[in-house]
Amino acid sequence: MPTIMITLTSKNVNNSEKGLVSLDYLRIPTKVLKITTRKSPCGEGTNTWDIFELHVHKRVIDLFSSPEVKKITSITI
Repeated sequence: MPTIMITLTSKNVNNSEKGLVSLDYLRIPTKVLKITTRKSPCGEGTNTWDIFELHVHKRVIDLFSSPEVKKITSITI
């Protein structure tokens, strides 16, 4: 039986789990991307820094049969 793996990626946890209530899915650990930048554009003055973070949430769905595929493809994104 063929296996179909669908990977869902989102910045928001609620969006990544939307529509997955009745399905079995695998949660991949959240990836945190950090960017550290200087606040001052000219580089003079005290050293003040900003830290920006982007959290990426992933969910993996394994499908084994055609009824599950029809159910997944009917979800509106």
